Amino acid sequence: MKKMNLLFIIFSTIFLHSPFVALDSSHAETPSREGSSSGIIVSGECLTKVVQDRGSVVLGSSVVAKTTKEASDRAIKAHEAVKAAVKDLNLKDFISETAEYVVDQECSYDQGKRHCEGYRAKLATRFETSEIARIGEIIGVSSKLGSEEVSELRTFAAPPTLKAARESCLEIAMKNAASKARILAQGAGVTLGKLVLVSEAQDGSEVRPMPMPMAKRSFEAAAMSDMPAGPSIDAKPIDLRVEITAQYGIQ
Repeated sequence: MKKMNLLFIIFSTIFLHSPFVALDSSHAETPSREGSSSGIIVSGECLTKVVQDRGSVVLGSSVVAKTTKEASDRAIKAHEAVKAAVKDLNLKDFISETAEYVVDQECSYDQGKRHCEGYRAKLATRFETSEIARIGEIIGVSSKLGSEEVSELRTFAAPPTLKAARESCLEIAMKNAASKARILAQGAGVTLGKLVLVSEAQDGSEVRPMPMPMAKRSFEAAAMSDMPAGPSIDAKPIDLRVEITAQYGIQ
């Protein structure tokens, strides 16, 4: 008997001091059917093509000399000529930015032994334009002036173009979601209510093409008459996917 009384006292003490209090079901609020977690939840999708309206390529000039100053000065002089020639092309919506500037020791290994022959200075610039078809002319400049490296050829859609396409696609995705919701409601034998919640998926985005591989080319030893002309550059539309999630109430 004493043991049972002790257990009762312990149980009562724990219950009275417990932070968890049961609510009387008569006082609990009953959420309305529409706007609660119940309802119809659907996804809406839109897949469209976006024209790539920008293109870019990186041209680099590098020089090896006995001192860092000589290597740097010669590389800068050679690259300024490249930049001036590209600017003279008068490309539409033209942008240029420095992509790389490096001065490092030029070394090689022969039978495990390290031999350093001077210093290599490299200067590279990224050129961008809306005239994709004329990017080949930029590459042609590198051929004529002996620019040592052509790399990172890209085509893409400009941010304003993507923004406009995405906003237009959102409307289509919303209509797609509403159509799905009506079909589900009809199949379930209920009346579709109002739109309760809608959100845009963050992972839906444009599929960006990878940079086209461009081999490093040296033209210093080639005859000017043998210089290759710039290639013709084409760009296909990219896929833009937009997805939303919508929740509707039911009546």
